[in-house]
Amino acid sequence: MEKELLEKEVLCILDTRQIQRFMFRSNSYVDTLGGSDLMTHILEDGIRYALKSVDPPLERHEYVLSLDPDGALTFFEDSRILFQLIICAAGNAMFLARTGLIAQKIFRKVSRYYLDQAYSLNLATAAVEKTNDLGHDIFELYKKLNNNKTSAVISNPLGALPVVLREEHTGEPVIGRDEKNGDYISRASLIRRQEAAYRGEVIDLTELQSTKGTDGKKYRAVIHIDGNNLGITIGQMLQQTSDYQKGIRLRRQVNKSIESQYARIMEDSVTDLKTYFESLDHRESDFAHEFQIIHNSGDDVNLMCNARLAFPFLDFFFKNLENTFIGEVQGRRIPLFCCAGVCFATEENSFHTAFMMAEECCSSAKKTAKLEKNLRNGLAGNWIDFQICETPYFQELDLLRETSFITDANVNLSLRPYCMDKAARYEEYSYEKLLERVRVLHRLKKKYGWSFLQRLRENYLLDRIIFREGVSLLQKTGIDLEAMLGVPFYRDEDNNIYASWYDALKVMPFIPQADSFPESKEERQNENALH
Repeated sequence: MEKELLEKEVLCILDTRQIQRFMFRSNSYVDTLGGSDLMTHILEDGIRYALKSVDPPLERHEYVLSLDPDGALTFFEDSRILFQLIICAAGNAMFLARTGLIAQKIFRKVSRYYLDQAYSLNLATAAVEKTNDLGHDIFELYKKLNNNKTSAVISNPLGALPVVLREEHTGEPVIGRDEKNGDYISRASLIRRQEAAYRGEVIDLTELQSTKGTDGKKYRAVIHIDGNNLGITIGQMLQQTSDYQKGIRLRRQVNKSIESQYARIMEDSVTDLKTYFESLDHRESDFAHEFQIIHNSGDDVNLMCNARLAFPFLDFFFKNLENTFIGEVQGRRIPLFCCAGVCFATEENSFHTAFMMAEECCSSAKKTAKLEKNLRNGLAGNWIDFQICETPYFQELDLLRETSFITDANVNLSLRPYCMDKAARYEEYSYEKLLERVRVLHRLKKKYGWSFLQRLRENYLLDRIIFREGVSLLQKTGIDLEAMLGVPFYRDEDNNIYASWYDALKVMPFIPQADSFPESKEERQNENALH
């Protein structure tokens, strides 16, 4: 804290860093569940702890923690109020402090609480002098926060000498043994497992069902979903008023809207998925052994499921997302958009690396959604990306696709990411187009066998001319693949060439339900061409 702020009123922020890294640092499934549950309340608990632990402690009548958009903002009316919480959600909190000295003490105490309760969780902080313009102050606050993040060193305290026994899967110092299985565990693992115990019965990872892929291996799916445009939307809404009290209420309303909308979408999507699952003829277990929510807080969702349920869930999620709005700017309602990443991982893949890949896929989808050519009224829309990890060895997504998805003929085997928006349904990279192709491939498999599709997929590795000749020969025998699946190669505006059918060929074992989806006019025409 700068000296010049110690005696001034300040606007402050607490930002939890690398939440995904914290939750999935351990490859233990139970520890991850516990870390996820801890993240939903640790910052709020840390603030309460700090208010009672600073010297001197703040009395109950000296601080306000209510986040009600219509609640009293007593800080502006009563000089005895030393602390006013503005927002606290998804690892991020903003507050007003009567002096920078009080804020500095709170920063230190919350950091201490993180160290005691989470051990390896990092916190970034920033404070700026309060003016009469909330929009200006928030802009300066985030600028300062970003500078602090850039210059700060990510800490990973171990607190033990080399001779001390360390936990096998984290390297952290051991404090005792797990009462259930006898594992030597660290303090961080102890806290995580205590949190996980509050969930009640936890399904063991080995009991989660899987589905065979094209290579005969069994796969589970890990899904990461993240909201788009939230910072932009909040910034645009705050520009409508510079008044502190109106701005705070507006920001709270947006946060409350986001939380309630996500809660509704997730509840409806899980209900729809469960109904779909119960309609399947080939159920081998109960729903709890097929689908597990790992983390659901704010606009951040992580879950794990049988590979065959990943696309049905995403289908339900994005359908329930339609016509959802989070605010209004100058009379224009702002829709809620999301991106999702899916990692299909074999049973040999570590739980930790699968989530890392899912997060990279989500980032890839976001990057594409934010391209100017893909923006919807200036906003990033709904996109998904996925990766099938056939080996237990983790590779960065960009490197993996650069080295393994470009053929000798300079054809990119992947059309990913795919757009979920209806406005893009006729584009080669639309989710609807992918589903249409999967439906047709299932019918081809039923008529000609799996080996026919395997050869078709492998032929993509050949020269394009040879591939097209093979398609032409099939057409002469009555199998018009182009009529059913569209063009086999897609050339974008940058002259890059993509294998249009390859993604559908790879992912079709994980979308067996595609035949039950409502058919479009184009699909009925494709089916007529097949028969």
